[in-house]
Parts: sequence; C-alpha cells; structure tokens
Amino acid sequence: MSNSLSQTAQPTLIRPERSLGSYQFDIVVEENHEDTLVITEHPAEQGAPFSDHAYKKPATVTIRGGVTDVGSSLNATASDGDTRVVSLYEKLLELQDSKEPFEIVTGLRRYENMLLETLSVPVDQTGSGAAIMTANCRQVFIVKTQSTSVPSARRHANAAKTGGVNNKGKKQLQSDKRSAFAEAAGGGYRRPGGPA
Repeated sequence: MSNSLSQTAQPTLIRPERSLGSYQFDIVVEENHEDTLVITEHPAEQGAPFSDHAYKKPATVTIRGGVTDVGSSLNATASDGDTRVVSLYEKLLELQDSKEPFEIVTGLRRYENMLLETLSVPVDQTGSGAAIMTANCRQVFIVKTQSTSVPSARRHANAAKTGGVNNKGKKQLQSDKRSAFAEAAGGGYRRPGGPA
C-alpha cells in the first residue's frame, strides 16, 4: 500500500499554531498586519516635489484573541491557582515588561523581533470567565554597533594637517571684500565702514 503523502508533487507545509511569544489564545478573533514603506518627498523650486529614496518602517501587527476559563479541554484553573484569563493576562504583562524581542506566528506570516507595545483587556460587569485581549505589537530593528579607537587630542592640534581628505562638493566663488576701484587705485580708496 503506497503512502499518498510521500508521492505528492508539492511539499507538505505544516504551519505552527498562532502564538504571541510562547503564549496562545484559545481563539484568534482578528489579526491586522501593517507594513509601511515611506517614500521621501522634497519640494522643488519649480515643478512637482521629487523623491530620492524610500525606507521601510517597522512592521506592526494587532491581534485580538480570546481566552476562557470554561469550555476548554485544559483545566479552567492555571497551575499557579489563578484563572486562565488572569494567568494569560499576567504573562502577557510580564512579556511586555521584559522589553525583550519575541516571535509572533500569525495566520499570514511569522514575525521576529517584536515588542508588545499595548495590551488592552476590556472587562464588563458580568465576569463571565472569558476575555478578549488586544495586543498591539511592533517590530524593532536590531543593529550591531562597533567600537573604534580615536587618536589622541594632541594629534588633532592642527586639523588641516592631521585631518583626512574630505570631498566637500562644489564651492561657490566668494567675492573679495575690497572693491575693484580700490584695487586699481592701489588701495587709496576706503569704503565707508570697511577696510581699504
């Protein structure tokens, strides 16, 4: 008897369950994914504004998920004695307080280096043993820094001699403070309030 999975033309993809860090909701009600590309815009003296580059902002994802104390295959009480709703809420607050990036797995994709920016949980008067929690998460770009040594200050006493070569672009011709008439007259003319 042949195994139909081993003979398929397409590889089988097993997607992990949705999770916020290492925590899961009983149900995910909604996911909002936002990826933004910022296109720079600069005004021009004549004509339309122009763009010279673009950059990507950190991704954001908002997850609305529900958790309940009843009707679950798991115990309605967490291992620490709190209800499952209270336990998940406290764990998400700890995740936020840690300020450590974590991974999120959603129905669309996997996000790395995420932080829990806001967590909101509306509570009504019924105390029904269930809660809908909204977690707004933002991706952080982690960069690596590098140290370098700087020469001593006495080496920089004369920056013109010790400084590196810099391309300073095109320079505008500067006019001389003395007038052409003063030059022709051998410096005998003096501008009012100015040098000879």
